Amino acid sequence: MRSRMKKGCRYMIPALAALLILLLAGGALAEERHTVTVTCGGEGFVGNTRRGRQSVITLIPDEGIRSEDGREWTLTELRRLPDFRLEGAALRFTVTSVTGLDLNYALQCGRSLSDPQSVREGRNLWDVTGPVTAWMESPEAEMTLIPVFTQRPWGMRTAGNSITLQLTFTTSEHLPDFPQDKVRYGMLYETSLSMLEADSPFIARYDDTADSLMAASLPLGVPYYYAGGTEEKFLRRFYPSTTTNYYQDSHMYLCGLDCVGMTHLVYEKCGLERHPSISDLLHDGVGSKALKGSDPSRWPMLLKPGDLIAVKHGTYHIMMYLGTMRQFGWKSGAAGEAADLMDMPLVIHCGGNPFYHERYRQYIAEQGFRNTYPPDGGVTVSVIRKTDKDAPHSTDTDWGKHFGWYEFRDGKPLLVFPLDDCTDIAWYGPEL
Repeated sequence: MRSRMKKGCRYMIPALAALLILLLAGGALAEERHTVTVTCGGEGFVGNTRRGRQSVITLIPDEGIRSEDGREWTLTELRRLPDFRLEGAALRFTVTSVTGLDLNYALQCGRSLSDPQSVREGRNLWDVTGPVTAWMESPEAEMTLIPVFTQRPWGMRTAGNSITLQLTFTTSEHLPDFPQDKVRYGMLYETSLSMLEADSPFIARYDDTADSLMAASLPLGVPYYYAGGTEEKFLRRFYPSTTTNYYQDSHMYLCGLDCVGMTHLVYEKCGLERHPSISDLLHDGVGSKALKGSDPSRWPMLLKPGDLIAVKHGTYHIMMYLGTMRQFGWKSGAAGEAADLMDMPLVIHCGGNPFYHERYRQYIAEQGFRNTYPPDGGVTVSVIRKTDKDAPHSTDTDWGKHFGWYEFRDGKPLLVFPLDDCTDIAWYGPEL
């Protein structure tokens, strides 16, 4: 009897292990996240006419969605998937003209209404998770862009075919990737990521995931230099055009880019229209309700690669959204200390970075440059978090800046850009 029990236990243990693996796999599948974008028409007037009539626009989402294996999906098929859950919905549209002041609108589905929003000419971004969730549960209902107040005459006119919905959902069904689930080859990535240092883990991940052969333009990365904006002057030495806690007019510095110089250069190389100044973006506050005060873990459900985030945190700063670590192909094992940040927003920007200082200090010594200070930063990929005070690594620099970061399994740092000292924030979306 005892030998049979031992033999039974011998077979039972592997079976229990296999069952545990299946349960764990099922749990992982339940967390599988996908993002799709559907067009919803456009070109119409929303508001109140001189005759007192209210005009609205009904969103008609396109049912055709293609996954990367070539299969065509419909929204009906997606919402019928097991354990389907809509995590977030972002509405984008282009406004060609507005009439009146303090205009407010909302997306409505049945009794569900998004937060009232003001709009500006150009691109607009709203978080509309509430009404879109109501529509996914009752697709026979209509989603309409409506005026919130009854004053007249006022309203907005939207551009043709400019209204889109970006939907982020989870399901326990194992699905093929959709185009937005992974980073894809494109000029926005090629241009921006090439400004990083040659051994950046983001260049390696991008090359693998997007099947690219992109290389760094400067082995040590493009350094930060105030008012820098042209490639022709990279690594040339100049006296600073302004003095700060870091810049001293008695020393020379290596030329590179500042934050606006980087985003302008990327947009120019991608054939995109030059974006407004940071002060103009913050003054208009476009898209600020979707980001300001919200948990940054929701930002990837609202943003697209190439979107800009302008902030005021003592000084003005601007960054470009890239995606998430998961979209760059990271697995939790290779993420090291950053394993819990897989779905947090990543931005590329030219700003403070203590590692640039040491890299270029050595470079300056090797070149034999005299009277030349290394940069206090450069083009960097950072993860957006509420704070960097809980990061496992941190340093306070000689020039008065605090930095916190995580380390990947290979020891490379992932710097945190914290929001706790940001007093204002705005969004800008290019016409891609």
